Amino acid sequence: MDRGEQREHAAAEQPKRLAIILKRTAVAATPFILTVGGLYFSYDRMNKPFVQTNDYSLRKQWDKILELSRNLPKGRSNVYFNHDIMRALYHTGRLPYDMFKFPQTPHGLFLTHEEEVSDLTQLKLCDFFIELGSVNRAEKLASEILAAKNHSGIVVEKLAWINIIKGQYQTARIYLNDLKKDLICRGAATALLGGLDGGLSPDQTAYVESIRSRMYDEGYPGAADESVEQMLKGLLAQNRRNRMAFEYLMAYYLLTGRVDEITANMERLKELGYQTIPTIYEEAMLIYFGAKGQKIDLSKFNIRRQTIDRYTKFVQLITGMRPENRQAVLNHLISEFGSSYFFYSTFGRVGLP
Repeated sequence: MDRGEQREHAAAEQPKRLAIILKRTAVAATPFILTVGGLYFSYDRMNKPFVQTNDYSLRKQWDKILELSRNLPKGRSNVYFNHDIMRALYHTGRLPYDMFKFPQTPHGLFLTHEEEVSDLTQLKLCDFFIELGSVNRAEKLASEILAAKNHSGIVVEKLAWINIIKGQYQTARIYLNDLKKDLICRGAATALLGGLDGGLSPDQTAYVESIRSRMYDEGYPGAADESVEQMLKGLLAQNRRNRMAFEYLMAYYLLTGRVDEITANMERLKELGYQTIPTIYEEAMLIYFGAKGQKIDLSKFNIRRQTIDRYTKFVQLITGMRPENRQAVLNHLISEFGSSYFFYSTFGRVGLP
C-alpha cells in the first residue's frame, strides 16, 4: 500500500472509529485508576513520561508537555502522547507552525485507534470535546463512564463543570454535593459550590464563557455518526471564529493529505485573526499548486518568499535523489526539512534526526 492509499485508508477509518466512540452506550468494565495526582493508566503499560503527560494535560500545563516531549528517546511515542502534544501545541499557539516537529499519527487527533474504546480514550476525549465546544458529546461520554464505574471523582467533577457551562446550575450542585463525599475531591467540590454561591473567579468565568462561545445551539448535539471532518465543520458553521475547530480541521487535512482543502480554507484566516498565513499552510498550498503544475497567485495567497525558496530547494533535492546517493540526500532532507510539511507529505512521516 503506497502513501496515498495509506492516507485514504486512515481517512476512511477515522469516521468509523469516531462513530464507535460517539454511539457507544456504555464503557467496558475494565478497571482503571484515578489518583490524586491525576495519573491514570489504560490497558497498555505506559512508562513514566507518558503518565506525566496525562497529569500535565489534566492540569492544563501545556508548556510542560512540550518540554517533556523533547526528552523522549528517539522513536518513543504513543497515540495518547501525540493527542496531548497536539492539544499543547494548540493552547500555546504553535499548532499551525510546529506540528511536524513532533511524531504524528492521524489517530492522535481524535484517538480513533481502538476498535473497542477504552476508558482512558473516553476520559481524554471528554476533556477535548469540552474545549472544542462539543459539550453535549462530552456529557455523553462522562455519563457513560459514571454509569459503568458507579463513582469516579474526576468524572463527577467534569459533569459538574459541563452543567455549569450549559447554565444548568442546579444539576451542577447535585454533582458537586455528591462529589463532597469523595475524600480526594471534597475540597474542589466545596470551593466550586462556593463559587456558584458567590461568583466564579475571573479565570473560571473566562473559561466558561470561552467554551460557551464555541458551543452548538442548545439542543443540537450533532449527529452521532458524524465523521471527524463533519463534526469540525459543524462547529465552524455554528461559530466561524472557533479557532480550535479550524486548526484541528486543518490538522486533519494535513495528516490525511488533503492539501486541496487547506487551500480552499485559507479565506477563513483573516476572520480568525491570523495576520499572516501559518508556515505549514503555506507549505501545503505550494504542494497543492506544484502537483497541479499551476503558478500560485501571490496577490491572492501572500506566501512568503522564504517558504517558496525552501520549496524550490526541497523539490530540487528530491528530483536529484538516486539510489547511489539516496541516504546522503535523505540525511540532508531530515536535517533541513524534517519538521516541514514538505517532508511529511513526501515520506509519510516526520523527519526526526
